[in-house]
Amino acid sequence: MFRDRAFLVAIGNTMLFVFGATVPVWVLSLWLALRFDRCFASRNIWKSLFFSPVLPPLVVVAVIWKVLLHPNGLVTGLVGPIFGVTEIRWLTDPVLSRLVMIVVNDWTMIPFFSMIWLAGLAGVPDDLRRAGELDGASDKQIFFLITLPLLKPTAVLVAALSTINAFQAFVLQYEMTPDRGGPADANLTLGLLILKYGFQYFRMGEAAAVSVLLFAVILLVTAAQLWLGRQK
Repeated sequence: MFRDRAFLVAIGNTMLFVFGATVPVWVLSLWLALRFDRCFASRNIWKSLFFSPVLPPLVVVAVIWKVLLHPNGLVTGLVGPIFGVTEIRWLTDPVLSRLVMIVVNDWTMIPFFSMIWLAGLAGVPDDLRRAGELDGASDKQIFFLITLPLLKPTAVLVAALSTINAFQAFVLQYEMTPDRGGPADANLTLGLLILKYGFQYFRMGEAAAVSVLLFAVILLVTAAQLWLGRQK
């Protein structure tokens, strides 16, 4: 496998996507959960709007975004005047298409993980935070010294689920990109490579080998995250 150009490209693309689909998701979903953990006017209405991307299947999300990201589509109409252009190749440019895959994935996943963070925040005793305020702690100190340590089990769960989901990237790259992973294999992930090897090129042995490797990588990463989560 490590002498196979397609495999090396796919594993590089997958690792790039995993980074873009995990770290921003962890930070932004926690930030969003902290905002909704407070009482403010029309909170439930805004919560429903922000969580709406979770409702449709991912393939439906991919089709809708593919229409919106047409070179002369709605997104170009909004962004184009800023740069003085009338056409942007969102899905056929190697660099832009990679960024688009990450943005669409994060747009879909952040509300889902925000709900998990909110469930974790519900388990943080208010008495501890109020005690911190009485002791003169700032909001920053209360978050890093009280709230975040008590969210450790939730953080491990969010990290594990988002990492597994990112390594299994398939639907967006299959539905939105040209040639199922293009342009020029810029979005060829391990999931797509397994499909192409097994059902396009009928090289079942190589498809099985990549599948086993992908399983092993996910297993090791998840085990490492769970081990770190158990450390005091």
